[in-house]
Amino acid sequence: MLLSNQCAGCGQTVRKACTRCASEIALCPRPYSSDALVALSYVGLVRDLMLAFKYRNHRALATMFADRLVATLRTSVEINTIDVVTWVPTTRERRIARGHDQAETLARIMGRTLGVPVRKLLVRETVGHQTGQSRENRLVGVSFRARSIDIPTTILVVDDVVTTGATMRIAERALYQAGATRVVCAAVASTPAPTWRR
Repeated sequence: MLLSNQCAGCGQTVRKACTRCASEIALCPRPYSSDALVALSYVGLVRDLMLAFKYRNHRALATMFADRLVATLRTSVEINTIDVVTWVPTTRERRIARGHDQAETLARIMGRTLGVPVRKLLVRETVGHQTGQSRENRLVGVSFRARSIDIPTTILVVDDVVTTGATMRIAERALYQAGATRVVCAAVASTPAPTWRR
């Protein structure tokens, strides 16, 4: 891992992503989300590792998460029809504090794996972030502007965690308004659905 040689999941000393935890995650059942194709539930080990990736600079975990999401996509969509990969951008402040935009990191790995170009198509117009916001505020979501898309294009838009799905829906709408032919939304994990989401 970049700044640590200890697995964020099990504590084992490792040089990169822990194969033990990767094997355990590979056995996790895939959750349902109406807003995006999702590989994992944001609970337990997955949550611990995602927090390490996002907040403690354990970037080696990105490959494990990206590979899991690509495997999910291969079973769910016509992956060969994807023309470009983009991501749901975080705020400038978060990017500076973390040293990277976690969704961009995932998208770039996925683009290399799929042999598809990765482009920054979404510009975040909302100041502030969703973490810690109430359900009502999350449902209002953020505001994105998408760069103009001039030719018929199928876009894969990537995020790390889906909660209410509002951010992903807003990103999807912005891409369609900019001229996308088809938008495939995908996230590594989704938070468990409470009663109000069922």
